[in-house]
Amino acid sequence: MITIRVPCSSANIGPGFDVIGLALSIWLELQVTIDTSKKSSDATRNCVVTYEGLGKEDVDLDADRNLLTRTALYVLRCHGHNSFPLETHVRIINPIPLGRGLGSSGAAVVAGVMLGNEVGDLGLSKARMLDYCLMIERHPDNVAAALYGGFVGTYLNELDPEDMARKEIPLSEVLPSPAGGEDTGKQPPEPPLDIGHYKKFKWAKEIKCIAIIPQFEVSTAKAREVLPTQYSRADMVFNMQRIALLTTALGESPPDPNMIYQGMQDKVHQPYRKVLIPGLTEVLHSVTPKTHPGLLGICLSGAGPTILALATHNFSEIAGHIIEHFKQANVECDWKLLVPAEDGATVTRSFEKQESMTYAGAGVSIDAGNALVQRIKAAVASTKRPGADAEIGGFGGALDLQAAGYDKAPILVQAIDGVGTKLKVAFAMEKYDTVGIDLVAMNVNDLVVQGAEPLSFLDYYACSKLDVEAAAKFIEGVAEGCRQSGCALIGGETAEMPGMYTDNEFDAAGKATGAVAQGRKLLPDKEAMVAGDVLLGLASNGTHSNGYSLVRKIVERAGLTYDSPAPWDASTSVGLSLLTPTRIYVKPVLAAVKQDLVKGMAHITGGGLYDNVPRMLPRHLAAEMRVGSWDVPPVFQWLKRAGNVEAAEFARAFNTGLGMVLVVAAEQAEAATAVLRQAGETVFRVGRLVESQGSGCILQDLERWD
Repeated sequence: MITIRVPCSSANIGPGFDVIGLALSIWLELQVTIDTSKKSSDATRNCVVTYEGLGKEDVDLDADRNLLTRTALYVLRCHGHNSFPLETHVRIINPIPLGRGLGSSGAAVVAGVMLGNEVGDLGLSKARMLDYCLMIERHPDNVAAALYGGFVGTYLNELDPEDMARKEIPLSEVLPSPAGGEDTGKQPPEPPLDIGHYKKFKWAKEIKCIAIIPQFEVSTAKAREVLPTQYSRADMVFNMQRIALLTTALGESPPDPNMIYQGMQDKVHQPYRKVLIPGLTEVLHSVTPKTHPGLLGICLSGAGPTILALATHNFSEIAGHIIEHFKQANVECDWKLLVPAEDGATVTRSFEKQESMTYAGAGVSIDAGNALVQRIKAAVASTKRPGADAEIGGFGGALDLQAAGYDKAPILVQAIDGVGTKLKVAFAMEKYDTVGIDLVAMNVNDLVVQGAEPLSFLDYYACSKLDVEAAAKFIEGVAEGCRQSGCALIGGETAEMPGMYTDNEFDAAGKATGAVAQGRKLLPDKEAMVAGDVLLGLASNGTHSNGYSLVRKIVERAGLTYDSPAPWDASTSVGLSLLTPTRIYVKPVLAAVKQDLVKGMAHITGGGLYDNVPRMLPRHLAAEMRVGSWDVPPVFQWLKRAGNVEAAEFARAFNTGLGMVLVVAAEQAEAATAVLRQAGETVFRVGRLVESQGSGCILQDLERWD
């Protein structure tokens, strides 16, 4: 059995005009069986049609006249088949109300095209099926939403009027039953390629749809009859302004009720249809975000009388208010709480053909993985360095230490790390390149504190469904981090694991390999450290890649979204500022190491100054650092205030403005500072080493932060 499911749809959301549609969770279902044992059939075109559901008394079950099977026959005839296979039984199960503005005819056309594709075994793509749908149903908003699912914007191209006049094209709603126009008896005209074009918009997950369905019909023909043939310029500008904002506003989380409510206002459809729908004006004016908390916007669903209210909560109260208004106009209503049908139209087969399963069908696309490899080859190749060719596609990455400049066996130093919950900000902003830099930074900064030169890098990228564009942007960021640190990206692994991750989310880890030449001491040189050695701090460029679980909580509590202007920097948004990549200190620090100016270093990551600085010190020494001797970036100042973070916690959760702390001999402090500044670093003299009294890091004047 073949099962075809097509969602209903809401069109003309607010100020649309056959432009935007939304697939909703009421499904037209076809259950199709083919009895190949029969030698002949008494049914029209070998097709038995049965119908269950709403509007049964108005549905013609003759295959030549039923809109759904007529559509399937059109598709079949375009491919040389005049009838259905012997004997086809199409069981239609339809819970979509007819003539109510919920896209019943659009769903029927989509189901019919898919039916023709399946029983004819035509192998049409969804893009090609959209062409067939739009040859028949000239409402791209309903059709594209039903076919592709979710929140969709569309437009279509003009067609040849002569082709459109032929009876072989079963134009819905426009022609009288069974069809109309000229019957040429010829094979019908196939639709041109790419009649319609669509774009899926984002939809905030918390938004649900309240459909208020009056118990009377308004046909599309009647709904269009009341519309004028000309509109004022002011009304058209009004609608264009609102639709431009609405499609973005409905994808933002949390949604903005004021923006969405205004965005769903309309001066092209709704004012003229009040004569067809009793109580429409009163209903639309009586429900606002102020009168009904949770409401975001309200409009006609489409040509018919259904009211669509978008809301985040308070659903039954909103529906009850609207239903009561309709009752005052003597109109009874039903209501349903619906959600976007994101998958759109689907087909499943429950007989032998379905048993041929594929890796792609299980959610893993080998082709997408290969496409990603091709996409990133240039970025990876740009990281080539002596000793590593930076070519990918093999089973492993090679590193020739002799070619890298190490004639004698060096000490190899390796580091492994990830990006952490900073990825959550990247997901929200759909910006992935900077977190690729972060991944490299978190590893190579850990290598360089041991005096090691980073030579090679490997990355691991794991997701639910591989988005080639997003993954490529991420790996291009990894390549940029490798270029900044002078190491080669010699390979990686991309893993598609459906069920392990959700939506557009992924996780990433990286591994860096570095080397310290024979005869050079591995840092930190704890034996050389003495009380009185100077501590130099290298400025961070913001939050780097640590503390983001707390950062996200503070942003949420402050009532901000990642698209909000950053309170600490009016020139950018919260999200973009927080995605500033971790500073890579490799080249400046190695310049100082090669001149033997550094005894030890600490990369300030999770745990802040308190936990990281003592890791480079001998037990008998402590770092005494004076708060106020370095600049605390504005983002940290705001986070501390907005989160009411105590000073000690502040020093443990964040880097507070220092990405790296170095131990240098007092007599070499000025030389080390000069080398680092010449390499582009901002350097602070932040303290000194003292005899330990139990604590490995002492922050003097800590109260300054409070």
